[in-house]
Amino acid sequence: MSTLGEGRIVVGSARGERGDAIDLVRRWFDAMAAGDLDAASKLMAPGQRISISGGYRFSNLTEFSDFAASRYREVRKQCDSFEACEAAGGFAIYVRGEMSGSWADGKNFSRIRWCDRFLVQAGSIIELDTFSDLAESRLSELHK
Repeated sequence: MSTLGEGRIVVGSARGERGDAIDLVRRWFDAMAAGDLDAASKLMAPGQRISISGGYRFSNLTEFSDFAASRYREVRKQCDSFEACEAAGGFAIYVRGEMSGSWADGKNFSRIRWCDRFLVQAGSIIELDTFSDLAESRLSELHK
């Protein structure tokens, strides 16, 4: 006769790889929100690949940040959901939400949809692809 049961509740405490990958990406977002590029970079593997809407590609977080600084005064991302699934070479973490901020010329933007896809492998972020409606929003503002 098993000793499990008998009115006792058994709770599993093991942490899954998907949860760990999501936590890694959450820590990356926290570091970026705090402006701590060094901490965010340490969560990324050497030789990581970063690409954003419009076909822009970067080989490290400093290049990505410098590019953003040339376009925006500030950007704030609200994360609405984190989802994980198995992917070739690790776990794909999809994060989506809305962003707001201001362009380099001071014009504000808000409620812009975005989705980031991170590829996490062996405890590091090896790829980041970010997609948003920001360019479409800017074009619409310029044509008013």
